[in-house]
Amino acid sequence: MNVDKLQMEQLILEKSQRIQEVTYRLLYKTEALSAMIIQGNGDIENFDMIAPTIIDDPAILNVLIAPDGIVSKVYPLSGNEAVIGLNFFSEGAGNKEAMAARDSGNLVLGGPFNLIQGGSGLVGRKPVYIDTENEKHKFWGLVSITLKFPQALDGAELGLLELNGLAYELWRINPDTNERQVILDCYKHADPNARYIEKAVTILNANWHLRVAPVPMWYSYPESIILIVASLLVSLLVATVAQKNSQLRELAITDSLTGAYNRRYFMEAAPVSMERDRRLNVDAFIVILDVDKFKSINDTYGHTTGDKVLIETVSRIRAALRPYDLLARYGGEEFIIYVSNIKLDDVYGFAERLRLSICNQEFRHGDICFVVTVSLGAAKLDDNQDIDKAIKSADEAMYTAKKEGRNRVVIASG
Repeated sequence: MNVDKLQMEQLILEKSQRIQEVTYRLLYKTEALSAMIIQGNGDIENFDMIAPTIIDDPAILNVLIAPDGIVSKVYPLSGNEAVIGLNFFSEGAGNKEAMAARDSGNLVLGGPFNLIQGGSGLVGRKPVYIDTENEKHKFWGLVSITLKFPQALDGAELGLLELNGLAYELWRINPDTNERQVILDCYKHADPNARYIEKAVTILNANWHLRVAPVPMWYSYPESIILIVASLLVSLLVATVAQKNSQLRELAITDSLTGAYNRRYFMEAAPVSMERDRRLNVDAFIVILDVDKFKSINDTYGHTTGDKVLIETVSRIRAALRPYDLLARYGGEEFIIYVSNIKLDDVYGFAERLRLSICNQEFRHGDICFVVTVSLGAAKLDDNQDIDKAIKSADEAMYTAKKEGRNRVVIASG
């Protein structure tokens, strides 16, 4: 299939967004380790209990903690023994990003680079700060997640570009060498005479670039031109109609501000998921999340900043969700999530991770910097699969969380 410039632009935009989504979802799993250390005021005894819950994706190689920048614990240990004792603040690949995390106070992305335990990987480094008797917000050390590369980008499905007749190249300027580094590519068959399209892909601190260009197709040769022109016109007509229908469908089911599904789509899709879970005999829950004091945010910082808060909130929620969880904007600053294949004993921890992913990192918009908190309520779908009842119970639990002081999780009883 050959594509025109407009289709190329749409495809490169879609793939750029997918690269961001899949990497953010994996990198933000560092929030659970960070929260453990902060809540324990530097205590790391629960590492061996928390770490296995984070390794829930085949693209994750390991998670580790590094007090004062020196690795003391890694999970799983088998195959990763070589990183114990590694000093992130010494010379070495990826250590500039570790220092940048310490100095900026933000989660940063490093790599890809060759790992000392073998293979290639991406890393997320997150600084942790604790309060001590002598010092507030003291630097404790780093938590880190290592992603297998290129497996970490499998979810972006860049191979679909090839199926659409496009060669691609993902590249960056290597911070260690200041030279152009090709991260991933299928570009050798690109038409050297065709104009390429390139888009910046920003992931935390990292600036990647995705370039696409057409691949010469077999029907570009003169002997086939008449037949191909006719076929191409028909194909383009069909593709245009299909594309327009797809765009209209996307607009109809998506919240225009945050990119999450809208309430109408959620109420259509949830029953389908419920039926699937009924057949599989697995539990499902409704989780409702509401941004605390959102009116005050709008009144204090303006509606533009308020919009940015909602967009970033959705981004952080998505990073903590699994591929089959269903997220929608339910109204205003309220979001609803359908969560399945999870036990009652685990749903509190799931909701707590959502809460921490939002409140543990400051929101920044221009020169404005502040902390946003959320209140969450969760309710189990009963044996009759009554979604309206579950939504009502989750909503009531969320309001209970508000009344009890906000920034907390309440599970509906019964």
